Amino acid sequence: MDLAFLAAITSGTMWGVVPSLYAEASKHGGSVRANFWKSLGALLFLLPLSYITEISLLPLIGLALIIVNAALGTGLGDYSFLRSIGMIGPGKATSIVFTYLIWTAILSNLVLGEVLNLPIAMGIILALAGIWVISYGSGKWELTGISLSLFASLCYTIAPIVAKFALEYVSPIGMTLWNALITTLAYGALSYPKYRVRGMNKAFLGGLLGTGVAMPLYFYALSVKGVTITALATAIGPPASQLSSHLSGNKVTIRDVAGSILITIGLILSAIG
Repeated sequence: MDLAFLAAITSGTMWGVVPSLYAEASKHGGSVRANFWKSLGALLFLLPLSYITEISLLPLIGLALIIVNAALGTGLGDYSFLRSIGMIGPGKATSIVFTYLIWTAILSNLVLGEVLNLPIAMGIILALAGIWVISYGSGKWELTGISLSLFASLCYTIAPIVAKFALEYVSPIGMTLWNALITTLAYGALSYPKYRVRGMNKAFLGGLLGTGVAMPLYFYALSVKGVTITALATAIGPPASQLSSHLSGNKVTIRDVAGSILITIGLILSAIG
C-alpha cells in the first residue's frame, strides 16, 4: 500500500469517526452553527501550517475552482446530507449518498481520462454493496429526504473533480485552508448574531480533525492517485463509524461484519487494480 493510498484510507477513516463530534451542536443549534464551529476549528489549526503566499499569490482561476469545490463539498453537499439524515435517517441517507462512488468513477473516466478497469469497477461495486449492508436500516422513504440525498451525492461526485483541477494551483494544505476560510465566513454570516451553541467545543475539535487533518491527506491522495481511487478509499468511513460505535459499547451485528468485509475486499481490489 503506497503512501497516497494510505493517506486516502486515513482521511476516510477519520470522516467515519468524527461526525459524532458534530452531533450535539447540530441537534441543539442546527447544521449551520455546527458547521461554523467545525470550519473555525479547521481554520485556526491550518493557519500556522500554511504559507501566506498560498493566499496572496493564488491565481484567480485557482481561487474560483477552490470556491466551487468548497460550495459543492463542504457547503451544499454536507448541508444536504445532514438535512437528509434528519428526514429519512442515517442508514438510508448514507446508502443513497455513497452512490457517488459509481458516478465519480464514470465522470473521472470521461473528464480526466482516469483508468476504470475491471478490478477497480469490482472494487467499487463491492465497497458500495458493503456500505448498503452496513447502513441500510431504519428510517423512511420520504421524497424530500431522498432528493436531498441524491443532490448531496451529485455534489460529492463533482467536487473532487473540481478539486483535482484546483490542486494544479495550490498545495493540499493551502487548498484546505481556503476551503476552511470560505466555509467559516459563509457559515459565520448565516449564524449571525448567535454563535454559541451547546456542543460547540466538540464541533470545533471535529473540524480540526475531520477537516484540518483529514482534508489535506485527502487532497494529497487526490493529487497523486486521482479521483476514482481516492473517492473509493473514503468507503472505509461507514465501517470506521461502526467500529467507533462498538468501542463505545454498542453491539456488533452480522451486517456490520459482512459489510466491512465487502468494503475491505473492494479496497484491496482497487489498490491492486
